[in-house]
Amino acid sequence: MSAKTPIEKAAREELSDNPLAPVETRMSDYVPPVMSTLQRRVIMVSLCLTLFLGALDVTIISTALPTIARELGMTSQQYAWISSAFTLANTTSTPVWAKASDIFGRRGIVIASAVVFMAGSLICALARDGTMLIGGRVVQGLGSGGSLVMVTIIIGDLFALKDRAKYYGLTGIVWGIASAVGPVLGGVFVQTIGWRWCFYINLPFDGLAIVVLFFVLKVEVEREPVMQGLRTLDWTGLVLIIAGSILFLYGLEVGATNAKPWSAPIVVCMMTIGLALLVVFMVWEARFAAKPVIPGRIFSKATNMAAFVLACLHSLCFISFDFFLPLYSQVILGLSPLISGVTLFALIVPLSCMPVVGSIFIRKTGNYVFLCYLGATLMTLGSGLFISFKTEREWAKIITFQVITGIGAGLLFQTPLIALQNFLHQADMAAAMSAYNFLRNLCTSISVVIGSVLIQHSLPAGSSITSLHSTQETGAGHETVEIVSKKQYMNGLRNMWIFYTAICGIMLAACVFIKQKRKVDTAEEASVESEPEKRKNIEEATA
Repeated sequence: MSAKTPIEKAAREELSDNPLAPVETRMSDYVPPVMSTLQRRVIMVSLCLTLFLGALDVTIISTALPTIARELGMTSQQYAWISSAFTLANTTSTPVWAKASDIFGRRGIVIASAVVFMAGSLICALARDGTMLIGGRVVQGLGSGGSLVMVTIIIGDLFALKDRAKYYGLTGIVWGIASAVGPVLGGVFVQTIGWRWCFYINLPFDGLAIVVLFFVLKVEVEREPVMQGLRTLDWTGLVLIIAGSILFLYGLEVGATNAKPWSAPIVVCMMTIGLALLVVFMVWEARFAAKPVIPGRIFSKATNMAAFVLACLHSLCFISFDFFLPLYSQVILGLSPLISGVTLFALIVPLSCMPVVGSIFIRKTGNYVFLCYLGATLMTLGSGLFISFKTEREWAKIITFQVITGIGAGLLFQTPLIALQNFLHQADMAAAMSAYNFLRNLCTSISVVIGSVLIQHSLPAGSSITSLHSTQETGAGHETVEIVSKKQYMNGLRNMWIFYTAICGIMLAACVFIKQKRKVDTAEEASVESEPEKRKNIEEATA
C-alpha cells in the first residue's frame, strides 16, 4: 500500500479527530484519492471490461448449450448444470472476496479474481467431457463473483458519493450490453468457428484488464496486517453462509431439473438444512461475531432495508425476462436462437440506456426516490402486459411491452445502490456491497428455479423445460410438440408472468420506505469549504 501524501493525511485528520474515524466517516464526507482524468478513464475501462466478461458468460452459452451437450455427450442433468454451476459458485464466493479485500487490499483481490476467471475460461475451452466443463464453469463462477463485487466496491473507494451515480450507471450499461450481445455472439460462434470460442474470447481481454489494473489501480483502504486479519476473520460466519447457500441452491437445482422429485428426502434435507444454516448465520453475525462478514448495522435504517428489498426483487424479476423471453420466442413463436436473441434487443437496448439517464438525473437533482417509483411502476406494467402474450407473432405488442419493461428495469439497476450508499459509513462499503451482490445473486438463482417450476406444473408428466429448450434450439422440436402443446406451455408462461407481476407490485411497496437524503446538507454547505479550496488550504498549512 502506497504512503499517504501530507495533503491526504491532513484532509483525513480534518474530517475526524478520533481513532474510530474509519467507522464514523459518512459517505458524504469521504475524500476520494486524487487521480488524473486519464488514470480514471483507464481504470474504469479495465473494471468495466472485467465486469463485461463476467456478465457475458451468464448468457453467451445459452444458444450454444445444445451443441456443447451433443459434442461432449452430456446427460440431461449435466446439461442443466452448465449454467447452474456458474451461478452457484458466483453467488457463494461473493462474501469471501469482499472480506478478503479488507485484509489483502482491493487491487490484489480484483486481480486474483480476474486470474481465477481466466483459468476457468481456459478449462472450459479445453473441456473434453461434461465433468471437465462443469468444473471449469465452477472456477469461472468463483472468479466472476469476485470481479462483480470488487468492481462495485472499488468504484465506492475511488469516487465521491455525488459522482458514483455516473459510474454505477456505466456498469449498468455494460451489464445490459453483455446480456444483449451474449446470446447472439454465442450463436455466431456455434455457426462459425466453434463453441469453444465462447470461452477462448475471455482470455486476451481478461489478460489485458489484469495488466492494466496491476500498474494503474491505486486504492488505499484501512486494513489489518495479513496474519492478524486472517486470525480475526469470521471463519464461522463464512462457513455458515457458504455451506447454507450451496445446500439450499443445490437442492433447488436438483428439484427444478427433475434429477430428483421435490418430495425426495435428499432435496428436502438439502433445502431445509441450507435455510437453517442461513438463519444460524444471521443470528451468529448479529449476536456473536466479533468482526462479522456482514455487519447488522448496514440493515439498521429503514431506507437500507428497503433498498436491499428493492434490489433483490428487481433481480428476481429481471432475470426472468432475460431467461424466459427467449424461451417464449423459440418454443412458442418458433424463432431460431439467433433471431430470438435479436428480438430480445427490444428489452436490452432501453435497459442499457436507462442507467445513464438515471445517473444524469440523480447527479443533477439528487433525487433517487422518484426513479425508484418510476422504475418499479414500469416494471409492474410491463410484466403485467406480458400476461397478454399469445401464440401468434404480434410484433407490435412483443416489442412495445419489452421496451416498457426495459426502461423500468434499467432505471433500477443502480438506483437502489445509490439510495443504500447515502445512509452508509465508508468503512462499511465492502461489507455492504458484499451483502448487496450476494443477495441479488441469490435471488437471481432462485428466480429461474421458481419460473421453471411454475411452467413445469402446466406441462404433462414426462416433459421438462430442459428438454424443451434443448430440442427447440437444435431444431428437433417435432417430438416436443407431440408431448406438449403450445397452449399448455403458454398457460405455464402466463402463470409465471402473473407471479412476477405480483413481485413487481411488492417492489412498489418497498419504495415507500426509501427516504430522500438532501443532495448537500445546507448547514454543511455553509460551513465546509469546497474540495479544491480545502486541499489548497491544507497544502498552504503544511508548506
